[in-house]
Amino acid sequence: MTNRLFRLALRLFAMVCVVVSSLPVAAQNLPDDIVIRLAGSSSIGQRMTIDAVTVWAKKLGLGAVRLNSGVDPGDYEIVARGAESRRSLRVTVSGKGTDAGLEPLLRGETDFWMAARQVQQSDIDAMRRLKIPNVPDLAQFQTPGIENVVGLDAVTIITSVRNPVKQLSIAQVKAMFTGQITNWSQVGGPNLPVTLYAMDPGAGYADIFCAAVIGNADVAKCMASLAHLNAPLFTYADDLADQVDGDPGSLSFVAFQDKRNARSMQISTECNTALEPDGFLVKTGEYPLSRRLYIYVNPTRPLSPAARAYLDFLLSVPGQNSITMTGFGTLMPSMSSDTYSSNRLSTAGDAQNGGRTRIRPIDQHAFEDAVGDGNRSSITFRFQSGTSNLDSRSERDIARLAEFMALPANKDMQVVLVGFSSAAGDYAANRTLSNDRAAEIKDRLVKQYGIKDPVAIGVGPTAPVACNLDPSTASLNQRVEVWLRRRS
Repeated sequence: MTNRLFRLALRLFAMVCVVVSSLPVAAQNLPDDIVIRLAGSSSIGQRMTIDAVTVWAKKLGLGAVRLNSGVDPGDYEIVARGAESRRSLRVTVSGKGTDAGLEPLLRGETDFWMAARQVQQSDIDAMRRLKIPNVPDLAQFQTPGIENVVGLDAVTIITSVRNPVKQLSIAQVKAMFTGQITNWSQVGGPNLPVTLYAMDPGAGYADIFCAAVIGNADVAKCMASLAHLNAPLFTYADDLADQVDGDPGSLSFVAFQDKRNARSMQISTECNTALEPDGFLVKTGEYPLSRRLYIYVNPTRPLSPAARAYLDFLLSVPGQNSITMTGFGTLMPSMSSDTYSSNRLSTAGDAQNGGRTRIRPIDQHAFEDAVGDGNRSSITFRFQSGTSNLDSRSERDIARLAEFMALPANKDMQVVLVGFSSAAGDYAANRTLSNDRAAEIKDRLVKQYGIKDPVAIGVGPTAPVACNLDPSTASLNQRVEVWLRRRS
């Protein structure tokens, strides 16, 4: 068994030893021999799936969960059998990377394509060049239910607490890891050489770092392009974090929960703002070193009952809880801190575009009046590119918000929907669009879920969450935020 599979096996053993809080559920409409096949992203395949399937198997009343390594690296299967029944579960996983998952999905060789990024037109074109028959269009793949956001992933850039540099831009981090910046004095720090550390790619996190910082999703090529590292690649995150904390010139990256005593860097933007590494901002999609994780199904082929049951579980509260054990962010709603709310209000008049746009006082005051005594929910409604249609995550988030509001703790809370826009284009048109989007979501919450008396307003480019000068982040300002305030 490879080292990677050995680590997975250890984690599986730990999972089996965990007592699942809820009782096994009836496996209605499932065959005695349940078979599910997944191919694609190694992050989902080797970090998420093993935990999710183990919890799901126990909920189905199956025990004796076993992990079998495959012939090729990244391939394995999870097998579980019922103690008092003939039912069995076999989940085969081929985790060779996102790019390796679409072809087997379209050829009917797998039920799910695991993807660490959203499907692109280049993916569709590549499949057509392979002359695969009846390749669906991009729009078909981006349909809710076909495209499923199943979790969130993020890394934080870390250094020693003895290093006085508090923030870096993504461009600076890239320059340091590729050898263009070799001394901390080049970024306003002490005259101290930069010493670089990294995890073994098989331990996770390298793929998101490579995509978000280096700009190369091919992990092998990305890691080969890095400057000479100060030590061999680390297998365990705790060892890496301790080494970084003890070296004043250090720089590395880990998952949020693995930084230990090392200090996380703030990520600076072109608009001279800095974003703290924060789990709430990962959930809202506004932390720059984060990403969505997807599972796609074939638009032209119905899922088997077993595959549908697994996907439903993964998107449920128990399924989402299962993925937190390996450090993923969930899609379940959470609330901002009071500090976050006050900071948003204090900067609401800055359009983050170099002073080119002046926020109208009427909109700033409307925002302050609507949310001044409330807190923001992590649920943020976003839209398909170039349209007013909700994206696939947001379609499911409407139901998640309704479930959240049904909790006893929220019985006295009121939903406030605030629509926003980027600063590009006509101010009045942006304000109207932001209002229309908020009003549409309000209408759906009332008619579909019976949410009582939600408020909806639109304030255009007020209170942006990202720099409008940067096209890669300006799209984050096209959104409808959810705030909760106590009913008067």
